[in-house]
Order: sequence, then C-alpha cells, then structure tokens
Amino acid sequence: MTTRLQKRYSRRPRCAHALAAVAAACSLALGSCEQVTCPLNNTVAADYVFYASERDDDGSLSATPSAVTIADTLTVTILGTDVVLLNKWYGQSAMSLPVSYYAGTDSLLLRFASADGLVGYDTIYMHKHSYTHFDDPSCPVHVWHRIEGVESTRHLIDTVAVMDAAITYDSGTNVAIYVRTQ
Repeated sequence: MTTRLQKRYSRRPRCAHALAAVAAACSLALGSCEQVTCPLNNTVAADYVFYASERDDDGSLSATPSAVTIADTLTVTILGTDVVLLNKWYGQSAMSLPVSYYAGTDSLLLRFASADGLVGYDTIYMHKHSYTHFDDPSCPVHVWHRIEGVESTRHLIDTVAVMDAAITYDSGTNVAIYVRTQ
C-alpha cells in the first residue's frame, strides 16, 4: 500500500526530466542563433581639425592647408550652458566632440587662453539633421547626423568649412577650422 507521501515523491523524477528537456531545448535554440554583428566602436562624435588660414594670391583659402597645433589653452562649452565638452586642451590639432541628438543646431563656445593671460572667444554654429540608424536588429539604435551648414564668429577663427557632412561612428574629419596664425 502506498501512502500519499510516496505518491508525491514518485512524480518528482518525471518533473525533473521535463525541466531538463526544456533546458536542453532552450540551449539548442539559443546556440543556433547567428552571431551578433554589432560594431564595437559605436561612439558618434563630430571631428574638428584646426588648419592655418593660408590664402592664395586670389584671396581664396589654400587648396592644401597645413594642420596647426593649438598652443593656447582651449576650453569648449555648449553656448548658454555650463556644460564643458573639452577642458584646458592644448598641444593638439584635432578634437572630437559629441553631437546633440535632437537640436537642429549645435552652438559651441570656444575659449582660447594664452600663457600671457590673454583670452579670446569664438562661437561655432553647426546646423544639422539627425536620424536614427541601426546595423542589425539585435544591435542598439544610434543617432547619426548630416551637417547642413556651419558658421562661426570671426575673432580668432578665420572661417569654418564642412569636410565630411556625415557624422557617424566611422566618419573622417567633419569640420575644418581655419585659425588666424598672425
């Protein structure tokens, strides 16, 4: 004669076999998926390069500008805020800055400070269109941008120009900043 307790424990092995079968089916299903092809370098930022403002005889910018190393200390903030994007940067000729997702125009305030204590300011306005992009359905969505135009004040900066309008995580130089060297 079997007791209630014996009946209860006699069903347990069947339950364990069912759980093992479900676990095996899940591992087979997951193991058969394709490899995820999400890019590892997926930071979207605009790349700026500083060039010497060299003019040809006709007054146009040189077709082969030379990159210039910033000797002054440069701090970049978002215009109208206290958000610092680049703090006390010097000795470089290129910078990479994040781009806003939803604003149609990014306004950057550049503060140049010399070792003598002289300070100069310029503002760069980058007009852009933002759009979503994804590489694979299993990867996160990124926001890419297309530069529609760029302008600046002209205190220390002579002019700015769009080099590559597409801002992605694998684009080249987006904006050329021509600075006055004299």
